[in-house]
Amino acid sequence: MEADLIVALATSGATALVAAAATDTWQATRDAFARVFQRAGRDDVVTGELDHVLARLARARAIGGQNAPTDTLTDLWTARLREVLQEHPEAAADIQAAIDQAQRPSVVTSRVGSLGDLSVRSGRDVYVSGRDQTITHHHSLAAPDDHAG
Repeated sequence: MEADLIVALATSGATALVAAAATDTWQATRDAFARVFQRAGRDDVVTGELDHVLARLARARAIGGQNAPTDTLTDLWTARLREVLQEHPEAAADIQAAIDQAQRPSVVTSRVGSLGDLSVRSGRDVYVSGRDQTITHHHSLAAPDDHAG
């Protein structure tokens, strides 16, 4: 695998991983990246450190530095994913699957009283209701909307 492809895939993976923290896709994303490291035989410490991504971001928010650790965390995970790709080029497919998982919007559908079905899709502004609904929008550290221009 060429060096520029390794860097691009590792950077994309790290960015997706950090962006998924504190979203409803975090657990599935964390599990997908954990599998990448497990298959590469590097799950001893790395899997536990995945759990610290969320904790570091939460601590930073608590002290008011909402975006401060994202660059540091992205750089850290880029380096780790680059090492995996250099030693195990076949891991590229697993990393791409983990990126896809991180970027996959989740859909939650539930019954809300007699109002009908309510569907909410995270990562996009999609809301469907059979009747009146109130929407409160909260911003997170998720990747910017790719439709913004």
